[in-house]
Amino acid sequence: MNKNKQKIGIALGSGGASGFAHIGVLKVLEENNFQVSSIVGCSIGAIIGACYALDSNIKEEKKVLFSLTKKDLIKLADLNFQKKGLIYGKNIRNFIKSLIGDKTFSDTKIPLKILATDLESGKEVVIDKGKLVDAIMASISIPGIFPPVRLNGKLLVDGGLINPTPTDIVKKMGADIIIGVDLTMKNKMKLKNPNIFQTLMRSYEIVRTQSTKYHINREDNNLLIIKPNINELMFFNFYKSQKFIKEGERVARKALPDIKSLLKRGKRKHK
Repeated sequence: MNKNKQKIGIALGSGGASGFAHIGVLKVLEENNFQVSSIVGCSIGAIIGACYALDSNIKEEKKVLFSLTKKDLIKLADLNFQKKGLIYGKNIRNFIKSLIGDKTFSDTKIPLKILATDLESGKEVVIDKGKLVDAIMASISIPGIFPPVRLNGKLLVDGGLINPTPTDIVKKMGADIIIGVDLTMKNKMKLKNPNIFQTLMRSYEIVRTQSTKYHINREDNNLLIIKPNINELMFFNFYKSQKFIKEGERVARKALPDIKSLLKRGKRKHK
């Protein structure tokens, strides 16, 4: 338990397969008895965030994700010939249901919100009611890769399109200390003869990076950004989960002094 009784909120950002780094970060927080009081998940962060919010631990999900192979991923990628997206998404939906079942937001042990983007209005949509799998499918629907998801009267796509690391939403949930796990603000990347897919994905990352910087610059001094060092285009390399999890653990351990410093600062403010 967090002895300082400060509310620690965490934003688990978008970033494809590299988002498995979220598991490593949560593992380190657990090991050091930092209790997360609220979670906002975006894209891959929505999947990891929902799993954690339901169980308050990441062990079982970690076992499943560690076991993913290239063959498993090929089976999950059900090609869509209706031209609404490259991947239909039914197999991925079934896989997510194998992790969380038919649970709803009301079943979570930790308050959870999931972020998506309204394709028609261009505005962010914060989802906190209904079935978790529906919200997750909306949040992970990368434009052009997955078809948009119709939910609550809105046509939704990837939440990372306009707010990839939604620390501002965590703040609105009442967190005293905000931890954002960001996977968008990468260093300069060297690309040799990128194919069309790599060009599109890198361009998408550049747009998301600018959006992340905009939102983070509006936050106060109670914000800590943890940035796993993954400077590769690895949107769909989910079979490399172990590598990403270990990187999440590394950067989280490095950030422990900063987390403790924020907690002490917050404690002084509440006296």
